[in-house]
Amino acid sequence: MLNKNHHVLDNIMTWLAGIGLCAAVFPGPGLMAQTAVIRANRVWCGILEDGGTGNFVYSASWFPADYNCMGPSMEQGSGMTGSTITMACMNWTDPNGTLIPKAVIRSVDIYPNWAVVDSMTNYIRWAYPTSVIDYQNVTLSEWGKVDPTKMIGTSDQTAEVNTVNSLGVEIKRKVFAWSQRFHDNYMVVDLVLTNTSGETLNDFWVSMHQAPFYWRKAKGSTDDPGIPDQDEVERGACWHHYYGARPGDSLRVFYMYHADEPDRQGDQMGGPVTSQDGRLVESDIAFYTILHASESPYTDPAEDVDDPLQPRVTDVYAEVPMGVDWSNPAARDLIYDLIAGQNGKHQPMEGQYDGTFHRANNDEQNDPDWSNLGSGFNKGAVWNRSISAFGPYPTFEDGQSLHFVYASGYAGIGIEKEKEIGEKWLNNTLTDPPNLPDADKGYFPANFAYPPDANEIDKIKDRWISTGIDSVHKAAARAKWNFEHNWQVPGSPPPPTQEITGFGDGVEIKWSDAEAEESDGFAGYRVLRRVGRADTVFFDIVHQTDAADKANEHTWRDTSVLFGASYFYYVQSSYQISEYDMNAHPDSRGKIIWSGRLWNPTTIEVHPPRPPGSDLSGIRIVPNPYNIRDQLIADYGWDDDRGLMFFNLPAEVTIKIFTESGDLVRTIIHNPPSKAGSLTWDMLTDSQQAIASGIYIAVFQEPDGQMAYQKFIVVR
Repeated sequence: MLNKNHHVLDNIMTWLAGIGLCAAVFPGPGLMAQTAVIRANRVWCGILEDGGTGNFVYSASWFPADYNCMGPSMEQGSGMTGSTITMACMNWTDPNGTLIPKAVIRSVDIYPNWAVVDSMTNYIRWAYPTSVIDYQNVTLSEWGKVDPTKMIGTSDQTAEVNTVNSLGVEIKRKVFAWSQRFHDNYMVVDLVLTNTSGETLNDFWVSMHQAPFYWRKAKGSTDDPGIPDQDEVERGACWHHYYGARPGDSLRVFYMYHADEPDRQGDQMGGPVTSQDGRLVESDIAFYTILHASESPYTDPAEDVDDPLQPRVTDVYAEVPMGVDWSNPAARDLIYDLIAGQNGKHQPMEGQYDGTFHRANNDEQNDPDWSNLGSGFNKGAVWNRSISAFGPYPTFEDGQSLHFVYASGYAGIGIEKEKEIGEKWLNNTLTDPPNLPDADKGYFPANFAYPPDANEIDKIKDRWISTGIDSVHKAAARAKWNFEHNWQVPGSPPPPTQEITGFGDGVEIKWSDAEAEESDGFAGYRVLRRVGRADTVFFDIVHQTDAADKANEHTWRDTSVLFGASYFYYVQSSYQISEYDMNAHPDSRGKIIWSGRLWNPTTIEVHPPRPPGSDLSGIRIVPNPYNIRDQLIADYGWDDDRGLMFFNLPAEVTIKIFTESGDLVRTIIHNPPSKAGSLTWDMLTDSQQAIASGIYIAVFQEPDGQMAYQKFIVVR
């Protein structure tokens, strides 16, 4: 086991606490820059034109919290979309004429001569198709300009921007992503750095970082504070593992996964929420994988060769207080030395390639404390970052370029498994995953240490979480395959139009997609449904067809519904990947891919009504009395536990609600196109105020003048 108190590292991190490492390397104005959001499917992330940092809040963009997607807020900077790339070199003269022996410069830096060379463009493949939900047109602002000719390969979104920093290095940045299910959990960053300074930059380094901090998840809505609701999940307790430093490693992937906090009682790995039947909320694993890193600077792109030993340096350090004295040479020297692998020299990873400086992985120390490497792993911070540094390039001459390509995203066991595993863990019925590579450690490293008070059922839970590491490797392998095949993996089919309407005998779904049906790989459609909005993003497949299902318009009626409950639907078209498609990853050949979930937003719920009643005498008010604390009300699917239902209404009737003293509080005109026999009243007055507890009188009147009334009781 490594010495956590290595005096050199302690001295380094004491310096960092005083000078603010990340403030020196990664800040930027950001908030004033043009922005975009890559959100082709499951991974979302903000892009800032200037390459700085910003603050993205996705809750206003998700549908809402009804899909398992994730994204960092970027407010502390991340290399996920190519932002906050850091460069370093020796003996550079700054714009003020000062010679700096060890210079460290960001994409956006303290010197005023950085600039945006070419403004950001942001294109998407598809426009929102027509979507009508219960006679309401769904109108959302598209997150990019529709132009399929601007896609890189078969991607579904592509953004590009060029900037230049104070070193005189032009940064051409492309970010692109897919929505088909085998490639929808990562995005790709393609960076070309060109020296336009007129000078030679010596001992040149390029550094980037990522961390699972301030990641926001769309995993449903709930009032329980233990469940993320479109909100940030801060993960200071984290294992950081770089795979790619040793001979025989087939990928270059840095991944970060939730660790137990040894100072807390019990095994907390995976974030089980006991108030929600043990449901896990921290099983997702953030990663980035290097696909290409130039061996040396080039002038002709044909001369660009990948160096499998890059990144030369990997490390982890924590976010620290803001503010750095750039006039302090010792501060600049320290930052340069860290990028150049200082920690890796003192705490090297066993078995790494000669000439590389990879700091040891904290999950390989046979120590359950994730901060076991000491300096750099700060328990007081939530921003422990995995960094990679590429270099040194002895000379980076004017006119030469360097090329870096990487993919970043997340993988894991999935939200359905999170729920299933957590429930079985809490009930003590959980069994081990099948086909584990190691019966005890699962996919964890051989020297991984379980939490000190973990019992056997805890370890089984943790072994399930370890299978997410296998998912990371598979995602990274697919990204590598995509790169090696010039981004030509099979693309998603176009999204269908959809019209979804609640009727007295169920919910009718109509759709069409002529473009998809004209494809040789067309494989049919499926309709997905979700009940209510609270604490779930689970959509069930309620209808599915095959390749023979071709028509100008398709109609299917869902009759297995509870009248008056809240339902969300969307329709997807599908392609079957050919068994002989050599651009498809071998694991995906012969399998079905679906149109991107993002293009069928489920922002409007359907409340299927009952058929109309024959006369006023059959009208029923449910529940009566109404008690907001009744669990049956929440179970029925109302979004906010507030709703009073009227059943067996005539197809056309006026309802007036009075207080017991005769004050009119609400008038409802019931004459829906569906000729429904029911409606749900949100218990708001005509002035949109919630009614108080008490006795109320409902007066019903048909167009011919016939009237009836009923009393009901409300307890709030």
